[in-house]
Amino acid sequence: MNQTIESMTDKTVTPRSRNVRIKRTSEILDAAEIEFSNSGFEGTSVQAIADRAKLQKRQVLYFFQNKENLYRATIDRIFSEWRAQELDKWEGSPSEIVSSYIDHIFDMTRRKSHRSKLVISEMMRGGKIGVPVMIDRKSREGMQRTTARLENWMDRGDMRRTDPLKFIFMLWGFQHFYVAFEPEVAYFLDKPEVTDDDWLRIRQHVKEVALNYFSEPS
Repeated sequence: MNQTIESMTDKTVTPRSRNVRIKRTSEILDAAEIEFSNSGFEGTSVQAIADRAKLQKRQVLYFFQNKENLYRATIDRIFSEWRAQELDKWEGSPSEIVSSYIDHIFDMTRRKSHRSKLVISEMMRGGKIGVPVMIDRKSREGMQRTTARLENWMDRGDMRRTDPLKFIFMLWGFQHFYVAFEPEVAYFLDKPEVTDDDWLRIRQHVKEVALNYFSEPS
């Protein structure tokens, strides 16, 4: 049974009780993101999620019925927030848009690095939940709008000809690698951890690579 927060919201309840429900489900999903990221789907229990959310197990099950529903809602929320600012929605010159988009995806991923780790884990287990979520969200249509915009830039001569889909994959690859493999990055930088200054240099390097595709100055 596929459920999201919206589908679980009963329109007959009062505004106050609806707000309480939304707040409670958000707290549960916050806890679920971390637990699923740490232990994967199979290794995570509903009890562990309830403990992290400081709730009883029955309260979690009241909203989501079972672990698979909760896992699906967790993945769905991540994709919803990630895709809310797709590249096709940005305004400005092509290089300004790409530069701002890189800032956005790095800021978003660094604030909640466990999300990248969770999605990587989900795709490595075959995307059994993640791919159906993307189908339901019509993610392919959204990507087609983005790649169409890149194609338009190429046709205008603003962007060097390349595969637009692979260009987006390249940006996402940078985004997830530096977060999911941060200990490895720190090791090769010969540091105990990646510092804020390191992240600024990493982001600048990603921009240099991406903006090399554009004819206009950055």
